[in-house]
Amino acid sequence: MATITVTPGHTYGTTDTVTSTNLNDLGSPTAALTAGSILTADIADANVTTAKIADDNVTTVKIADANVTKAKIENLSDYTVLGNVSGGAAAPAEVSILDEDDMASDSNTAIATQQSIKAYVDEYVLKYSGATGTFNATTSFQDLDLSSIVGVNRSLVVMEVYNGSSQTSLLFKQKSSSIEFFGTTSQAGYGASGLATSTLNKGGSIVVVTDSAGVIEYKASSATSGINYKILCYQKLA
Repeated sequence: MATITVTPGHTYGTTDTVTSTNLNDLGSPTAALTAGSILTADIADANVTTAKIADDNVTTVKIADANVTKAKIENLSDYTVLGNVSGGAAAPAEVSILDEDDMASDSNTAIATQQSIKAYVDEYVLKYSGATGTFNATTSFQDLDLSSIVGVNRSLVVMEVYNGSSQTSLLFKQKSSSIEFFGTTSQAGYGASGLATSTLNKGGSIVVVTDSAGVIEYKASSATSGINYKILCYQKLA
């Protein structure tokens, strides 16, 4: 409890007469209100009202560390965090959290979810396949549809091509490409991914890009059947 001290202004002797003057000079109470002098028990319940606290009078130093709890902060909109993306010093504000697997918003002020980041990376990372197949070749370009492996999209493909019923040179290119290879059909690789194949696992690896439907084109220097291929890896192109 706070202590209040009364200091008398007049001291009575044994024969002094009490007058209005010396009664008025008895003194007035003095009390120094210092930090800690007013205890919680000294304040009646509900007596410190909002109106009794002046605006801006609760300073940071008067709030104990960690005493502003999360429950005392205003509610945030769903999928937001507090941050500052203003480009300079500023008070915290709501920053959006976007759950977009394709990152379509392309925002420089939003945060992506872990799931979205993983999905985006998984979509465009170089992937091992191991898928195999066979095809027959003629001396004219024809389609090799790889969409069941790489998807209906443009992709970079690395594949092994080997064997066949007879020795031949093979040329591969993106479907509908207007670029013509230089030389004869026996000169594999002049302007396109190419190699020569034969029986007994003879062949090699090529790198080629599919069109937007996942298709490439190929042809041979001579008609050949039973040519094998194996997709080593592929990467979807954005």
